[in-house]
Amino acid sequence: MQSDSPLNHPVVHFLLCVSYLFVFLATIIGNLLILFVFVSKKKVRSVPNFFLANLTVADLFVGIFCVLQNAVNFVLQGHGRWPFGKALCYSYIYVLHFIPNVSAGILVLVSVERLIAVLRPLRVRRAFNSKVLITSSAIVWITSAVMNTPYIYASQYLEISDGNETYTICTRRHVEIYGFNLLKLVATINFIVWYAVPLVILLCIYATIGLVVSKAASITKQSANKLLPRSSWRSEASTGGVSVEKRRKVGRLAVGIVVAFAFFSLPRYVYFMWTVWRDPMAPRCLNCLQSVLQPISFLLLFFNAAVDPFLYAFLSTRFRQSIKETFHMGKVRESHVEFSSRIRRKVVNSELETGYS
Repeated sequence: MQSDSPLNHPVVHFLLCVSYLFVFLATIIGNLLILFVFVSKKKVRSVPNFFLANLTVADLFVGIFCVLQNAVNFVLQGHGRWPFGKALCYSYIYVLHFIPNVSAGILVLVSVERLIAVLRPLRVRRAFNSKVLITSSAIVWITSAVMNTPYIYASQYLEISDGNETYTICTRRHVEIYGFNLLKLVATINFIVWYAVPLVILLCIYATIGLVVSKAASITKQSANKLLPRSSWRSEASTGGVSVEKRRKVGRLAVGIVVAFAFFSLPRYVYFMWTVWRDPMAPRCLNCLQSVLQPISFLLLFFNAAVDPFLYAFLSTRFRQSIKETFHMGKVRESHVEFSSRIRRKVVNSELETGYS
């Protein structure tokens, strides 16, 4: 490890270690909690929450297979050093690209379902039956798995001798196939298919949802101003207001979805595309700011997996209620037992008093 590298600065090193630990714990705990609620509470097993479960599994894989390994690779062991062996090197690079792409695909499915729910609420269950849910989710997982297999071939595990020290690194290599650079080709296609196109789709979908919400609010306001009987006006205003408010909640959640996906994923894509398209023979400066930007770009990508439980679950009223019930289940059971005991004691005392009278 270079002694004058920015990664060796005590403050930088400490902040990166704390950040990796926070992201790891938030990703694991948050997504495990959401999965537990989904499995234990039948009322949250809806169409959008089925996609949420897929997203949660993908985010959990990020926490298990990527976060700590990445921290060791760039911060704890020295920049680029890999102590986990060849097999884990290949699988790590594969999962590092495979899982975030799954998350992007699932986000598109969630958004399409939300659009249909807003535009045609009575048709959403018919459009997204169990067969469609399983098939669409499987297509996302399989497509991402297949499209990222070239990274396994492009992975490289090397033993480096530096004086009296020997260490291993896990990286990617440029491979030429039929005149095409495999790494550049796959990286560019993945950027287009799993970031640029999903982002455009998300923006279009939620712009449409925003227009529908605004139009619904305008119609409700106009209806409220009509000369109707007071009871009828109240009923119409109440019904329209509830519908508009629900759609507004979808819109607010949508803004969080698009912003989180665009903001947290973009730095990693930009940095990776730069490293892929730069001259592979050009020397890399491990003592420059670049050495810090790489782990930061990874941290932002991983942080998206930690934020998802809050965006897609904790902003849902039904999920919040289920989580509260999960945490208070023990207290509720104890109160029920205590209440039942009191009732039984009162019944026994009443029978005794009746018997002695």
